[in-house]
Amino acid sequence: MKTYFYERTAYKLSDDAVPDCFLKLDNHFDEALVYDQNLYAHRSVLLAESVCSRMADVEMYAFLLEDTRKRNSIERKEDEKAAILTRSFFLGLLSTCRALLDSCAVTLATLYDLEIAKGDRAFTNGDFWHQLVLVAPAVHRRYHPLRLFFNEIMRWQAETVYRVPPLVVLQGQYGHLPGREVQLRVADDTAWELPQMAAEPHRVNWIDPLELYTRWKPRLLSLCEKVCLDIQENT
Repeated sequence: MKTYFYERTAYKLSDDAVPDCFLKLDNHFDEALVYDQNLYAHRSVLLAESVCSRMADVEMYAFLLEDTRKRNSIERKEDEKAAILTRSFFLGLLSTCRALLDSCAVTLATLYDLEIAKGDRAFTNGDFWHQLVLVAPAVHRRYHPLRLFFNEIMRWQAETVYRVPPLVVLQGQYGHLPGREVQLRVADDTAWELPQMAAEPHRVNWIDPLELYTRWKPRLLSLCEKVCLDIQENT
């Protein structure tokens, strides 16, 4: 019986298609699981919904970022409003990316019974990787090449003070009436302290936050595909 776990996530509220890996996993549940009153509390279904929910959250914040840009206006106060919303939604995007990674790590730790404390089941923890390679070396080989990508996400979230500095830093770059697009940017490096950024904003490498999402999305979906296969193989 299908569980339709993806319909209990933000995908239910979106016009975007549910990623194929989640649909395929539910087709597997349809064949592998027998219906009873405890079906929706089955370990595999719970893990699948957890991972899917977090990917849906990532896409939701990306949609909010895109939607904010579509609200065209000739009023300066509306441009500043868009900049404020962009920065808040971007922080939400970073947090949900981190939450997706944590959900995937917890899923692997659960599936392979890793002997590791609850709070240590994270891709940032060296002991997690040590336990994974001991218990499931083939699984470890599939995920280990992604560690640099995981670290990039963690670094962005940990460095938000510098990545998403006060709006006045960007406003100062182009005077009191900067263009809208200028105010929507975030810093792609952390080489500067905030006072330095404010004094020399033109030397900072500014990027559109949606550029980061475009860069990360394929790898996040690839991660979900890998985790879905592990759930399937252990169901």
